[in-house]
Amino acid sequence: MPVKRRYFSRERQAEFALIAVTVVWGLTFSLVKKSLEEIPPFVFMAYRFALAFLVMAAVSLRRVRDMKRGTLAAGSLLGLFLYGAYSLQTIGLKYTSAGNAGFITGLFVVFVPVLSTIFLRKRPGARSVISVVLATAGLALLSLQPGEGINLGDALVLGCAFTYSLHIIFMDRFVQRHDLVLLTLVQMGVVAFLHTASGLIFEDFSFPTGGFVWMTIAVCGVLASAVAFFVQAWAQKVISPVRTSVVLIMEPVFSVLFGIWLLGERLSWRGWLGCAIMLAAMFITEIKPETAPPGSE
Repeated sequence: MPVKRRYFSRERQAEFALIAVTVVWGLTFSLVKKSLEEIPPFVFMAYRFALAFLVMAAVSLRRVRDMKRGTLAAGSLLGLFLYGAYSLQTIGLKYTSAGNAGFITGLFVVFVPVLSTIFLRKRPGARSVISVVLATAGLALLSLQPGEGINLGDALVLGCAFTYSLHIIFMDRFVQRHDLVLLTLVQMGVVAFLHTASGLIFEDFSFPTGGFVWMTIAVCGVLASAVAFFVQAWAQKVISPVRTSVVLIMEPVFSVLFGIWLLGERLSWRGWLGCAIMLAAMFITEIKPETAPPGSE
């Protein structure tokens, strides 16, 4: 009797879920860009992650009593990585262009295979290496503009890319051992606390008054934070960190498309070519895998 081929395996479901996350993150880029004209970045992120924490708290009311020290420690470490990534990117944007920041942030797709080998003892296969190279080339075409130099902001955003890579790597380790809802709850709580402290120290902590800002906080807090990071945790139980990073690198593509639609921005031929190459990089991961040596992905 012929065996039916499963087109919607758990791996496919995880990838589609991550693509949905990148769509949401791409949409919020335009919303946040406009909202930051009215509210400081640390204050905005404090409200965003406070809402995300409240959402996860409501979901996990019956689970909190089962919180283990290991889950608390793991979620705190992941939350610290997230706070570092968002903060370094925010500060770096003051000293570099948006194009440079977009490209350098996306270099987590390069760091992840290296860190995966070091921390997880998982060597990326040939397809993963090819997809990483293509994704980086496409990101460069999409984000970098001729004549832009390297400065302090670039170094800070590079720190963001490295920190987010650590988040992906350690997420892979922790999702196999801990309750995903509680893990996300702790992450959101840590990020909310640290951004609130940063807003109180470095900025004028104010109460948003515009309806658009509150709408952006709601979308970012619920969909782009609480739901998105839970989905990432669930997906990483199924697919590797390298594959995760290649899918997540689609965020800049969707942010550009939403920028064109919502903000009237335009994209050059370099940008369109970069988007096409990044899409090709993601499709390469869908090719039937070759027989891999032990210890590789």
